[in-house]
Amino acid sequence: MRARLLAEAFDAVIINGKLPGGWTVQAIDGWIAEKCPGLEKRLLFTFSGGAEPEVNDFLQQRNLPYLVKPFEVADLIAQARRLLQKTHAAAAS
Repeated sequence: MRARLLAEAFDAVIINGKLPGGWTVQAIDGWIAEKCPGLEKRLLFTFSGGAEPEVNDFLQQRNLPYLVKPFEVADLIAQARRLLQKTHAAAAS
């Protein structure tokens, strides 16, 4: 995943908040902010269950959107549209 993020351009990223290998939400956000500046503002995290309290606090402090499974497809589409609107707004300015 990291190599692909470095090699390609993405308008937004929808990513599981519990990746294998111990990659935390905080680590993902920090790595993307460092290696792909600006993309950290266009992340959507998904979780298969409720996030741990410290992860929840981090998401709220950074105002990062997230969805907890099971979620409605309409909610996923709405969140993805919000991320893409940020992309288009940034490109227009």
